[in-house]
Amino acid sequence: MSVAAESSQRREPSESDPTVPLSEIDCRDLIRRIATSEHFSKSEFLPKFLLYICDRELRGMTEAITEQQIGVQVFNRPADYNPGDDNIVRNYAGQLRKRLDLYFAREGANERIRIKIPRGGYVPVFQMAGLPTSAIHSQSRAPTSPEESRQRETSDPTTEGGVVVSALPSPRTPDWRMFLLGAGGCVLLFCAMLLLFNRIRALFPSAQPATRPLWSEIFSRDQDTFIVPADSGLGILQNLSKQPATLADYVSGKYLSEVNIKGIDLANVEDLRTQKYSSIADIDIITKLSRLPEVVPDRFVVRFARDLRMDDLRDGNAILLGAIHTDPWIYLLQKQLNFQFVCESNVNHCSILNSHPAKGERSVYENESQQLSHQTFGVVAFIPNLNRTGRILLIEGLNMAATQAAADTILDEASMRPIIQRATLPNGTVGPFEILIETTSLDAAPLPSRIIATRFSH
Repeated sequence: MSVAAESSQRREPSESDPTVPLSEIDCRDLIRRIATSEHFSKSEFLPKFLLYICDRELRGMTEAITEQQIGVQVFNRPADYNPGDDNIVRNYAGQLRKRLDLYFAREGANERIRIKIPRGGYVPVFQMAGLPTSAIHSQSRAPTSPEESRQRETSDPTTEGGVVVSALPSPRTPDWRMFLLGAGGCVLLFCAMLLLFNRIRALFPSAQPATRPLWSEIFSRDQDTFIVPADSGLGILQNLSKQPATLADYVSGKYLSEVNIKGIDLANVEDLRTQKYSSIADIDIITKLSRLPEVVPDRFVVRFARDLRMDDLRDGNAILLGAIHTDPWIYLLQKQLNFQFVCESNVNHCSILNSHPAKGERSVYENESQQLSHQTFGVVAFIPNLNRTGRILLIEGLNMAATQAAADTILDEASMRPIIQRATLPNGTVGPFEILIETTSLDAAPLPSRIIATRFSH
């Protein structure tokens, strides 16, 4: 072939040319941007999940992208764990798909490459922005050698809708020398970091995370700490009956026995009256709380809202989860708060009243419930118990996503460090404070949140 003829056949790749393979470097740069974005960075597992499956796909190791391997490599499950008994991978895969959609709808709206994870599997697919699904290039790597280029040219392409879709090449044989070299470097780096950490700990033996005083006061060896999940059944009963439950009627059992609901199967109503239902969000929060190092196991008591008694809030420590329509005990406690929950007869119509708005703050915060992805709000409040002999921590939200966001905030050391420092009294104890948190709810799942208002008692 002459030089002139060869030159005439050359063409620069463009975003509108669907037959040009995607660059592996561009794909990896995109993955890093997504993993460190606002929608992923605050999650412990979602960035790891994305990095693992994309790395295996780009290496041609799709056989390693299985639920079993993801559970072991990403979620630290044992090698013999049974995915049929543990659905953590499936749950996080759903969240991962939603976060990817949200990233490309907002922060990554101008990305020229898109990542999809088709349902029914976990193998990611890379495609140019704006191309139909039929034009997806499942194999994102450009040819890395003349031999691989010849393999692609001789493979049988298929045509769908006028767009050429290249067949997948066979996975490359792993280079074990590079793998061993990389593994050795990681071991050396880990040893160096461990040595540095031990030296720092020796120099500052008393250094503790800033949130320690808070948890040390909540979890005491001398008092029980009652963890109270929301009464979700009560919320459903109030929605169906349009009859709000007062604290007095709830404590006496009068509301549960006398609430009148027309047009609903009596067996289902009786089930809501007698069974103890809570949300998976609250169970997840309780699990995280139980793992805190300050917890005293013998004093860690999970008590359903229907079983809580006034004396528990007078003399013990407590952590109350949910919102006022699923835990009427909050009526008793929020009188001393600036951020107070208010509900209409339909308990889904709740809002947060800002009793004394500061400059730039709203007087009322409520859900934008007409939208699939909408703002919602939660409150964290740290106050004395009724006899001022212990502490009560309220973790509340206008919905499950907001409650989860409030819990994520109080458990995040970086977010809480300035709050705890400001709330700490001269005697070293943590004084009362309140935090108002804003987050975005997408299918009841919380997305990255932020603190928008605070209150302190001193």
